[in-house]
Amino acid sequence: METHIIIWIVVSLCAGCLAVLELNPVTDPVIGLVGGSVLLEIKPPGPLGGMIWMFGPEDMPVVSWAGSEPEIDLDYKNRVTLNTKTGSLQLKPVSLNDSGVYTFEGTVFVSAEVQPFKGSVTVNVHTLIGTVIVNPNPEQPIENQALNLTCEVLGSKTVSSRLWLKDGQPLSASDRITLSVDNSTVSFNPVLQSDNGEYQCKAKNPVIEVASPGYILEVNYGPEQASITGPDSAAEGSSVTFTCSAQSLPPCNYTWYFNGADATQGSQYEIDFVSNADRGSYTCVAWNTVTGRITSVVKEFTVTESGSGSGSGCLKAEIAQIAIGALSGIALLLCLSV
Repeated sequence: METHIIIWIVVSLCAGCLAVLELNPVTDPVIGLVGGSVLLEIKPPGPLGGMIWMFGPEDMPVVSWAGSEPEIDLDYKNRVTLNTKTGSLQLKPVSLNDSGVYTFEGTVFVSAEVQPFKGSVTVNVHTLIGTVIVNPNPEQPIENQALNLTCEVLGSKTVSSRLWLKDGQPLSASDRITLSVDNSTVSFNPVLQSDNGEYQCKAKNPVIEVASPGYILEVNYGPEQASITGPDSAAEGSSVTFTCSAQSLPPCNYTWYFNGADATQGSQYEIDFVSNADRGSYTCVAWNTVTGRITSVVKEFTVTESGSGSGSGCLKAEIAQIAIGALSGIALLLCLSV
């Protein structure tokens, strides 16, 4: 501590006699990573006579040198190296508490004269960005409702910027898609199927940039455009299958109603042996368990008698031809007998 005081007195006295040289550091600010090292480099215009480094608004001594061994403050023991030729200071390992302004004062010999100098340098220490995650709210996005994607940064207290990407390209804001002031959240109001894609957030501080894993946005929607495929009529004794379908994500559930009564579950309704009792209205209700939306479609079904149709007509014609032939044969026999 005595050396610190002596150096400070010498520099102050010299400063009172000669014009003090304002010396700029080589790099300002100096960026460091927790656990790493930082170099506060200066280049005085001549051989160093003595100097002192101080930290913070209270000018707490860090290290001083007056021609012999550097005197290091207890708080910096085994963490400070002073270059006695240039006055540059190295700190390692550094922590977040080492961030701040470091001031220096000293003297150099220039043309056989003692020249005082002083200056300062800012140190910013940052932590690594461990993990970046995209969190959706709600977890299951629904078409035409609001959606927020939040860029969560783990392992770092300092994030200087965030960048959103969609399918590898910077995300563009619009009247419907907005970004928060610090870019930590992107809001869709509302979210649409056209927003589907892979989203990433890149978080950056002065020492590192980390991208999140891709978040695949799939907007849940529907059911829409429900339809029933199958015949409008069938003959008694035949088999029939009705199939219900609708556009939906996730795939929807189907419930069948026959003439208003609950009949069966699933996308298909099968009748193994059609009877007259099967004629009527078949209603398919499609339900999306995520969107909570429901839609329905109705098919009217009629039953024809067995044997009716073009096949039975041909059979009747054949029978008629046989009967006519038989009658002609009988008439011929009667004529011959006369």
